[in-house]
Amino acid sequence: MDITTANGGYIVQSPDVAFTYKTDDKVRDFDKYKKEGDLSLDWNDKLNFIGDFIVYAYGNNNDLPSILKDIVQRNYIAPGLLRKKAQLLWGSGPSLYKEEFSDGMKKRMWQEDLEIQTWLDSWGYIEYLLNLCEDYQYIQGGMTKFELRKGSMFGNSYIKKLEHIQPDKGRLARRRTAVSLKPTHVITNDWSFKSVNSITDYKVYSMFNPLDPFARPNAVLYSNLYSFCSDYYSVPEIYGSLEWLNRSTAVPLIFKAMSLNSINLKFHITSPQIYWDNKRDEIKVNCTKKGIEYKEEFLLTFQREFLTKIGEVLAGDSNSGKYLHTINSLYVDGHNIMEYGWKIEVIDQKVKDFVTSQIEISQRADYALSAGIGINPALGGVSDTGKANGGSEQYYALINYLNTGVDIPEFIICKAINYAIKANWPNKNLKIGFHHNIPEKQENISPESRIKNSDTL
Repeated sequence: MDITTANGGYIVQSPDVAFTYKTDDKVRDFDKYKKEGDLSLDWNDKLNFIGDFIVYAYGNNNDLPSILKDIVQRNYIAPGLLRKKAQLLWGSGPSLYKEEFSDGMKKRMWQEDLEIQTWLDSWGYIEYLLNLCEDYQYIQGGMTKFELRKGSMFGNSYIKKLEHIQPDKGRLARRRTAVSLKPTHVITNDWSFKSVNSITDYKVYSMFNPLDPFARPNAVLYSNLYSFCSDYYSVPEIYGSLEWLNRSTAVPLIFKAMSLNSINLKFHITSPQIYWDNKRDEIKVNCTKKGIEYKEEFLLTFQREFLTKIGEVLAGDSNSGKYLHTINSLYVDGHNIMEYGWKIEVIDQKVKDFVTSQIEISQRADYALSAGIGINPALGGVSDTGKANGGSEQYYALINYLNTGVDIPEFIICKAINYAIKANWPNKNLKIGFHHNIPEKQENISPESRIKNSDTL
């Protein structure tokens, strides 16, 4: 019997039977921050304590950015859609500008300033803005550390550089003795606490005050898009699409199993993660009794042996009348009662109908993800035929995006750098933003200058 790892699951095959197997991650991953039944997003009472500070958790287990990264990056389309949004926002890159009013309209007058540009180049502003563009697509916000030049506290005030802080490292906090619940500090740390040093090696920064930008030698700004009735952190736009994301991630596993050595796939089995969590605890107890150190490979070995037994039960004509007995468990979480159990789905051997249904599910998931991420399917390359959308459709989708989808993200991403420019050069009245070249319709361009042999932008 051959057991192959594929897309986080397994493909089990023998001469008599083949099936796919995966673990349902809802209990460990998705439901950490989305409770089944009430769609709870209330993290306000999820507090952590470190040193003299109370830390506001980002997610029910203070690991929402990390979980979101894992779920998104396992999917075949979501990372590309998010990257496409970042590219559309970036346009032709960041540039300095001055705002002016003309004929009742606000216009940007793009500028060059050698002094400010030299400062920007000195600390790598391109990479900094690229990182914040990426953060914004995932969690609609980002953190920036301000570092002052030496001597700024004694009349030589000047912001030397800005530094990007990864979303999984920075958390809002306040002192335990503070009367107000409003965050006053940002703490950077390894919040997974993979090492003992994480308990002591954290760093504390005051929050940046734009009204007094030189008050601290180092300060941090959390710039984010406000989410309705959320006190501290932004709720990711993709949050509501995570169920669709999980559905689209599962489809390639089944297709790979069907094409692998042309096997005749009969079953798709899903087990609850809580089963393996309990089994891990059981193995740990046995290791303690035997006086040996637990290793994760013990659980993996047990899992493979377990899959082999399942294959033996399902395989062969001699097992006529075969069955698997499973027990569904009820799990109480607050006011919610959730059911967890094994699922064994028999795959219809009418392969064409089965494949067609899976493709339809995948296509519907793609459209749902595109809507949840907030990118027009024509711009994200999502179509029901798998071909590129027409140039006219892409053109109007792009114009609509540039008119409605750029200003707010740009404001959040460039907030810190524009505060710094204003603090260092208060009289120049310059800001930084993303420059976009507005494309012309092909019909308005002379024939010799049009895009050749292509119906796309």
